[in-house]
Amino acid sequence: MASMAVAVSAGPTAIRFQHPARPALRPMVRPARPLHRVVMPLQQPVAQRQFALLPAAILLLKLLAALVAGAGIALVLWRDDWIPIPFDTAVTDVHDPALYSSRQASKAYRRERSAQQLEPSWADRGVILNFPRRIQTVKFTPPERQALSVLRNPLAGKPLRYLIGTDAAGAGRDDEVTMVSYNATAPVKRGVSIAYGNLFDEKNTGRYGPYLHTSDTAAQYGEGQVDPRGPGWEKNLREQFERRKRQGFEYIELDNPDAYSAKDVISAIDLAATYGLKVIAKNPLLVNGAVAYVAHPNVVAAIVEKGAGNPAQMEALRKKAGKPNLPVWFVAFGSGRGWANTVASSAKQFRHMGVTYSSAGEYGNSIDVLSPGREG
Repeated sequence: MASMAVAVSAGPTAIRFQHPARPALRPMVRPARPLHRVVMPLQQPVAQRQFALLPAAILLLKLLAALVAGAGIALVLWRDDWIPIPFDTAVTDVHDPALYSSRQASKAYRRERSAQQLEPSWADRGVILNFPRRIQTVKFTPPERQALSVLRNPLAGKPLRYLIGTDAAGAGRDDEVTMVSYNATAPVKRGVSIAYGNLFDEKNTGRYGPYLHTSDTAAQYGEGQVDPRGPGWEKNLREQFERRKRQGFEYIELDNPDAYSAKDVISAIDLAATYGLKVIAKNPLLVNGAVAYVAHPNVVAAIVEKGAGNPAQMEALRKKAGKPNLPVWFVAFGSGRGWANTVASSAKQFRHMGVTYSSAGEYGNSIDVLSPGREG
């Protein structure tokens, strides 16, 4: 800025003031800024970037280490699983019908082993996309359920000697099944024995009350129709089951089930099972709920009297119950000879059905009309 002079007139005398002149040249050197103000703005972003890149570098190193370890494990496993095939099976294995069906077009090719029996190198193997491992298999075809049920049932295919009307059942035969009377004290010596059992009070003792009076059969034979809701029902059954088990029987018939509901009959079958006694169903077609009755696991055969069904009906019943091979025996006496002949003609077309007739009163003997061993 130029010097400025100011003249002040104050009367005759003029007084002049003048500012001192500034130096002509200013110093050109600026005072230096503090060093940290210059250096820190440049160094601070670099340090932050270095710290930000450090976790990424560590993660990359970990990934590389994992890849190296995985490759090593894969090499070891591949060497164990690769089983080169010998020269003589190189072709047959590829086209083995056990490995490929007629509709399968893809094939797996493998190189032959060298003369030194060395494995081909990793590079020579190539990439195998569908490598079939040869596995030795065993094909098991289970036998039919019907065949199994026959094999497990010792009563199948044998004629029945239904002798509940005599106390002299004889010695029995190895290839026969013998039903003994209520008074029998032991099984027959040979073959299979079935004990006669009764849902009624057989002797009409009056010890198993209360009683019902709805059955014509009970009135005809002078037997007591035990009320299944009373305490005498189980008492009657337990006494019979205990006696038969003690005598050595494995099978028991429960007669007169048609006087009761299927629920009551099944309860008796369940109780017999607790004593280890298998049950022969009696006239099941007369029971309301016959399918459930025959389907019970503890029912192993059935006996049918005149007027209680025919072979076709019993065939349908045992199939519905899931027991198509259940042994069925038709029995008759007295005037039932013609009926037995008719039943035998019809039963020939079914499996495991037999027919017998008693000429000595009510089941005092047993004559074969159709043996289960001769069915068509």
